[in-house]
Amino acid sequence: MTGTALQSCDLLVLCGGQGTRLRSVVHDRPKPMAPVGDRPFLEFVIAPLVAQGIRRVILCTGYMSRQVEQWFLAQEHDYELLFSREARPMGTAGALAQAAHLVQSNALIVVNGDSVCDVHLAGLWDHHRATGACATVTLTPATARTDAGCVEMNADTRLTGFQEKGSAQRGSFHNAGIYVFDRSVLNRIPAERPSSIETDLLPALLYQGVYGFVTDAPLFDIGTPERLSQFRTHVESLTPAAMAGASASPDRRRPRS
Repeated sequence: MTGTALQSCDLLVLCGGQGTRLRSVVHDRPKPMAPVGDRPFLEFVIAPLVAQGIRRVILCTGYMSRQVEQWFLAQEHDYELLFSREARPMGTAGALAQAAHLVQSNALIVVNGDSVCDVHLAGLWDHHRATGACATVTLTPATARTDAGCVEMNADTRLTGFQEKGSAQRGSFHNAGIYVFDRSVLNRIPAERPSSIETDLLPALLYQGVYGFVTDAPLFDIGTPERLSQFRTHVESLTPAAMAGASASPDRRRPRS
């Protein structure tokens, strides 16, 4: 798939969480709007995906939603921008159900608004189509983190199970929070109650065929003050040219699949 083909794909960004673990250092704004230099973290999420061809972005907002909306409406951008605001917290899958009426593409890319991983979108999309999956999950090799669940995958890249948070097993992977879903999956999400992509939707879809796409690109998330600080340090260490690449030009290495 080329960048031109990606122009017809909707990108949904989940940026409605309250970020309670980050509240000690980011208490006056939603977590994805945590400042990194002179920009919100959310800019680092969206810009590399737009650089790969995305031209329609739906921001799924919730907590302090007006701050997200006001910032992005005040910026110049070369993509269509829409907002889906939750009236009450609905969880990551619930946010997708709330935004379903805005989705135009037959398949959609979904990303978390509090993490960054420079996945090769064309490779991810091609893998999704080649496997006939109803959902494809971007994966990174598991680390020693104990606050993230792990994913198990067979030799055909089909996901076989999910582990609760704890010590990672050898050969397992972390969910990078970047997905491709067929549009029909949105009909599987209850609209009247909160639900989670990780704990509700994906396990329910396993029997239909959920596949993994492994990338070696580094995964950054800002779920804790320490990890936010690490990402800020990472950005500060970049040269001006590399800084431009981090915010607008993704890692072009084709990942393993």
